[in-house]
Amino acid sequence: MSTGAASTLVVDLDGTLLRTDVLWEAISELARRKPWLLLLVPFVALGGRPRLKRWLARQVQLDWNALPLNDEVLAFIRAAKAQGRTVILATAAVQPWATAIAERVGCFDSVIGTRQTNLSGSAKLEHLRRYLDGAPFDYIGDRGVDIPLWRAAERAYIVGDASRYERSLGKSFAGSFARPIARFRDWRSFLRLHHWSKNLLVLVPIALAHRLSDGSALLHAVLAAILLSIVASALYIFNDVVDLPSDRIHPRKRQRPLARGAISLQSAWIALTLSLAVGMIAAITLLPLEAFALLALYGVGSAAYSLLLKRIALVDVLVLAGLYVLRLAIGGAATHTELSPWLLGFALLFFTSLALLKRHTEVIHLRANNASIEQQRPYTERDEPFLLAMGIGTAMAAVVILILYLASDRVRTLYTHPDALWLILPLMLWWLMRMWRSSVRGELEGDPLSAALGDPWSLAVGATIAAIVLIVAR
Repeated sequence: MSTGAASTLVVDLDGTLLRTDVLWEAISELARRKPWLLLLVPFVALGGRPRLKRWLARQVQLDWNALPLNDEVLAFIRAAKAQGRTVILATAAVQPWATAIAERVGCFDSVIGTRQTNLSGSAKLEHLRRYLDGAPFDYIGDRGVDIPLWRAAERAYIVGDASRYERSLGKSFAGSFARPIARFRDWRSFLRLHHWSKNLLVLVPIALAHRLSDGSALLHAVLAAILLSIVASALYIFNDVVDLPSDRIHPRKRQRPLARGAISLQSAWIALTLSLAVGMIAAITLLPLEAFALLALYGVGSAAYSLLLKRIALVDVLVLAGLYVLRLAIGGAATHTELSPWLLGFALLFFTSLALLKRHTEVIHLRANNASIEQQRPYTERDEPFLLAMGIGTAMAAVVILILYLASDRVRTLYTHPDALWLILPLMLWWLMRMWRSSVRGELEGDPLSAALGDPWSLAVGATIAAIVLIVAR
């Protein structure tokens, strides 16, 4: 691509030189470092974007070296600089932010950033005309707000789809640079739609209470599962936002839609806010108050896990297990079904084992790095034997709870053929041993439950156990 004819090349920052937006990076950093201040953001924004940007600049310090550059745009800038052209960074980001990025890149002659007036669109164009004294310039931008600058530029360049703006622009772009496009599968992955199946745990209380034929209870359980899934998607997005710096350098997670730039931080925050608002408003309207309170507790617990608790050894696995138990509690509250101590005890131990399995899998896969997991998790390869022992120990403790329950008098009052329930025991043992063996051998990746939902053998075991319970129920 030709670097153009005008002696001056003007480059935008957000979405152009950077594959992200500094304003939303700052809001995300605020969420990581000072989450309690997030509530103030809408009120500060009422004073205008420049005021919000200056306030954020005082509250957080961004790691400028970690922000992703657009390598194609950077190469174009360096080629222009090598030809002796003047290169200017002109952005709506506040001046200190713009200067920091320019110093990192090291090939800008001048840096123009926001001070009092938000330098975007027509305001940026007016400032440039005064600064250049009417001299011609080429311009690289990325979105509709840049149309006035593209029109005024001698040669216009775009990061993204050129056909989107050429009709309104009235001329063709001199060149374009690639930008990742968010496809349906990216949003499906981003919202963790494949994790929604975990929320079928909400149905377990009425299933074990033999109330699946109760239309009202089933309707409320399904509704609770749907609303929990919507809220959970918002919390998965929040976790991705919080983990973004580490995800960008993680060997596997850097392919996530947010980490590779297919979905922007702005879109992430919008999706997060809408999902959380829809889920919680619908919950307080349609579910019993106790179920809403437990859903709110689930949200607070998940957010606390993302921000802090996942960095505290052993607390992290107990919180993960607790969040699964909360799914059961939400199902019980939504359908006015009491949870038995047997179910609560088994669930806590079973899901603690799976949480330990998740951490064990991470240690196994990242052992070669000889570092703490993602520089955030409090485990190293030295913890592998401990995680293995505790994980298998809690798994066997859950099996013992199951044995005691199957041997109890309560089972004989609930099931027509209680002895048939003992068939569940070898199935459960086999599945737990198989999962832990897979982790030890490095064959298991990611979340164990997600892996199980994609494993035909695990699905067969789950379906068989469910069939046994339903067949022998009174």
